[in-house]
Amino acid sequence: MSTFINNLEFKDFKKNLFLADEEKNVFWELDGAHFQKPLTPLFSSYIAPAVSEGTLKAFEKLQLPVKQFHVKMTNGYYYQTVRMHDNLEVRLEAHQEAMKPVFPRLTEILDEHVKNTLLPFYHRLNEYKDQNLTLKDAEEKVIELYEMFKEIWSIHFEVVMPRLSIGVALEEVYGALLNTKNTTEVYDLLLGTMHKSMETDRELWKLSLIVKDSEILSKLFHDTDSAQLQEALQISEEGRHFLSSVQLFLEEYGYRTANSHEFADETWVENPYHALKVIKNYLEKDFDFEAELQEVISKREKKVEEVLSKMPEGELKETFKALHNMALKMWGIDEDHHFYIDAMLPAKARPFILNVGHTLVNHSVIENNEDVVFLYLDELVELLRNPKPSYDLIKKRREEHKKNEANAPAPFFGNPPEGPVDPIVERVFGTKTSKLNEELKTFTGYSGCQGIYTGTVKIVSTQSEFGKIKKGDILVCKTTTPPWTVLFNLAGALVTDVGGILSHAATVAREYNVPCVIGTKIATTILKDGDMITVDGTKGEVIIHEQN
Repeated sequence: MSTFINNLEFKDFKKNLFLADEEKNVFWELDGAHFQKPLTPLFSSYIAPAVSEGTLKAFEKLQLPVKQFHVKMTNGYYYQTVRMHDNLEVRLEAHQEAMKPVFPRLTEILDEHVKNTLLPFYHRLNEYKDQNLTLKDAEEKVIELYEMFKEIWSIHFEVVMPRLSIGVALEEVYGALLNTKNTTEVYDLLLGTMHKSMETDRELWKLSLIVKDSEILSKLFHDTDSAQLQEALQISEEGRHFLSSVQLFLEEYGYRTANSHEFADETWVENPYHALKVIKNYLEKDFDFEAELQEVISKREKKVEEVLSKMPEGELKETFKALHNMALKMWGIDEDHHFYIDAMLPAKARPFILNVGHTLVNHSVIENNEDVVFLYLDELVELLRNPKPSYDLIKKRREEHKKNEANAPAPFFGNPPEGPVDPIVERVFGTKTSKLNEELKTFTGYSGCQGIYTGTVKIVSTQSEFGKIKKGDILVCKTTTPPWTVLFNLAGALVTDVGGILSHAATVAREYNVPCVIGTKIATTILKDGDMITVDGTKGEVIIHEQN
């Protein structure tokens, strides 16, 4: 707390937060894979310093060739530049040595952080949200949250980067052993590993089974619009009992929104509507989660046997087997870290932030407690120290935020670096460019999951639009995050604007065997609801047949 107050004194806070014109000669890229929409001022104030300082700390601990992801904001959008160390070869050797003790116990490292740091802090946030906060209490606690954001995002990269590194290492050994350039197929050997997102989907499936087994509940879900379901369930004893089961589910798995990275969005745990809507959609599809998961695992095990039989015996093959076993153990970390950090941190912080908003309302600073998200952190702390009416400022910020949402952000500033792209950056973010072939009516991206599917397009931007996806529709979106996995059991195929083959969308599509094309850059611009297309996940191509 004292570091923030004494060193920054807020005088340079926005200068450090915003991307200045003179900095735009350096390459800054929009991170549309993780931050699809403009962020509110308060969340920007937390996330940008947290990633900048968190990566600096974590990357040094891991001895990565990448020095830092430096983050700045422009018009509410999140831009980052990748800073590298000078002597990359030396640093790469150091990184490989640093990973030797980390790879075998990465899941344990995350578990320890969850137990010792994350859950204790989330418990404190639960206490803060119910307290009658004085101005001084609120000031101390918003600064505590700021410091914890940096610590927790350092943990985020401490566990995420080794998981990405082992994937790249697997690709290299796989390619060398089989003399192939198509190394990304190695990720098919990691399918079926349980993680928190699959756990969530399994529990929703179990709730849908309860509905299917009840004549009363089945009729209710069939006849009632999603928006009225909660009220309708309250009428009968069986309905109330089911709502209690939904609430138990939400208390464990409901700390999520479709957007994930924001304080402003309502979370599932606040409103059962979101879960009830997904359960209603699940009733349209007759599937067995456990059976389908076992089928994925069986296919993976068979594929592993086939691949190993083709590899020449020797030390390199033993290295591959060891890497593969470690990768299987840690592969679920991508979804698990998101569950505990990306989603749960803002979801747990949101009620506390709104409580701070109540304190400001009580001191006639803002009109509504949710207005607090339109203050930058330095402004918030100053108003907690010296409260004064800020209604005009909030009105201005709301207008700016709406304007930012309406305007398409620049994909980058400066000149893209020449030479090969870092393989981890390529795998996660994707760097291909695409344009519509007017003659053939096709466009391309990355092959996220093999398979060919023809169907009807549904464009989804927010969780309020999840109900648009019916069984067999093609989900088209900018990108996905773990809360979107509830749609993967319904969608016939998937197309995204951003992401690479290790993006969330591609990884989960492979788990659910949903043909997908990733990182097209243009899908949501070209396609509209009702268009008929073919998604060729094997070629990484989208073919347009009919457009509305």
